[in-house]
Amino acid sequence: MRLLPFLMVTALSAQSAQSPAPARVIEVNDGDVLVVRNNATVRVVHRSDGEVRVVYNAAQRWLVLLVDQDPPGSSGAGGVDVTYTFNDVDGTWPLGERWQGRASIDEYTVVGQTMNAGVGLNTSSGLFQILSAAPPARDIRRRFEDRAAAGSVTFRGYGRGGGGNQPWDVTEQTQTANAARNAMNMPSGTQFRTGIDFRVGTSPDPPGNLPAPQAPVRVGGTIRTPARLVDAEPVMPEAASQAGVRGVVILEIVIGPDGRVTDAKVLRSIPLLDAAAIDTARKWRYEPTLLNGAPVAVIMTVTVNFR
Repeated sequence: MRLLPFLMVTALSAQSAQSPAPARVIEVNDGDVLVVRNNATVRVVHRSDGEVRVVYNAAQRWLVLLVDQDPPGSSGAGGVDVTYTFNDVDGTWPLGERWQGRASIDEYTVVGQTMNAGVGLNTSSGLFQILSAAPPARDIRRRFEDRAAAGSVTFRGYGRGGGGNQPWDVTEQTQTANAARNAMNMPSGTQFRTGIDFRVGTSPDPPGNLPAPQAPVRVGGTIRTPARLVDAEPVMPEAASQAGVRGVVILEIVIGPDGRVTDAKVLRSIPLLDAAAIDTARKWRYEPTLLNGAPVAVIMTVTVNFR
């Protein structure tokens, strides 16, 4: 049985917008109705519990959270359900380069606002906050800053996605590679960035003059999985056949603007099958993916099943 996340709502009067505390804390459960009158400012904490892994790169200034929302006692065996990626991180992250354990994840928003003010990580060692430094979210962020927090950092680039219940190490490799790529390609002055190169807080490019992405965009969200137009079945290597080896090889592939597979790397290896899996993927052809009306390269995870 999976845990149902709940909303913790902090209600403020419109007159107290500049001074959000003290305030009532109301836990809202599944099926409840929240009525917000007039211009009342209401902070929302969307909380979920689970096993969390944090990976932090101080040199490239990114931080990745992987969350398995399975019930307590599962020890993360169910795979990753939700991923968070933060780029242009400023400050000192007190949990080090890697941390994993049971925790609650709080997502901070304000009713009527579209900006995400950040995330809180509630652990047995205290609360650690990752808060937005983007100008549109600064006022919202201030409403959630907790002076009692054990540590906090700020970010300017943010992305959230599903984990697809993939294994921890596979998801970590994919998300950290994406975070590193975003860190290298993030333009100066960008205030907000996701995996599909959506920006807020910078002057928009003139219509018809949108720049081509500097790196493949990852499938997910508004970037749908392209249809495979040309398929090819994997050929079992003789050595693997003689050894009775079977199984699924997981690949990360890059599909060029023309639909051809231009690169492939192994995420989950079966040594006797890896080369054959890559050879198979390179034979596939996909429909081109369009972004802002122009074909772009995309990156996604695929499986090659040797039966």
